[in-house]
Amino acid sequence: MPDPLSLPDISSIPVFPLPGISLFPHTHLPLHIFEPRYRALMEDTIKRPPEQHCFAMGSLADTPGPQTLGDPPVMKVVGVGRIIEYSRVPDGRYMLVLQGIGRATLVRELELVNGYRVFAAQWLPDLVTGWPGNWSAELATELKTLALALLRDQAEKFRRLLADQNDLSRLTDLICGYLPLPPEFKLEQMACSNVMERAARTISQLESMLVSPGKPLKPDAEPPSN
Repeated sequence: MPDPLSLPDISSIPVFPLPGISLFPHTHLPLHIFEPRYRALMEDTIKRPPEQHCFAMGSLADTPGPQTLGDPPVMKVVGVGRIIEYSRVPDGRYMLVLQGIGRATLVRELELVNGYRVFAAQWLPDLVTGWPGNWSAELATELKTLALALLRDQAEKFRRLLADQNDLSRLTDLICGYLPLPPEFKLEQMACSNVMERAARTISQLESMLVSPGKPLKPDAEPPSN
């Protein structure tokens, strides 16, 4: 996760809620925005300085609970992204790519702004505990091996993405973000700030999928639409 001093202020941040969406740090999410309130979100966002071209992707929940906030309920842990490219088509729709820059916890919902939802939030930093010996490197190697084994015919493309990744936090988030893992699992991983625990959970999930393989996996690639 980037240095907190370089991260934007999120005491008031727009949230784009979609069902089953998790924006992990370090991953890219293409979006197609056409609904008027989210066009307004885009227009308001790109008026700010480039480093503040940020909003959060929230996952809508079916029912309210202790892990949700607002109405309709949104999972409290969200992925904050920065717009790294966008284009506006003549009819007013936006095509953009959002880059995940960190996890955050929603604190309370604020008043609507131009029809879109805004929340007060706090950054959720990674928890990195002391790791004995070479555990971090060994876990990183195991994660890469399992992910590539699951992808099979898609492995070469994904291998290039993972090749130079040795940071356990970044590697785990890339795998969780890009592989079509169960949505509930992705939400659990988004909410987990402990890097070692995230890595161990991911290894366990990938191992269970290898035991009973189905069709070859393909990285998530289709842009969600609002």
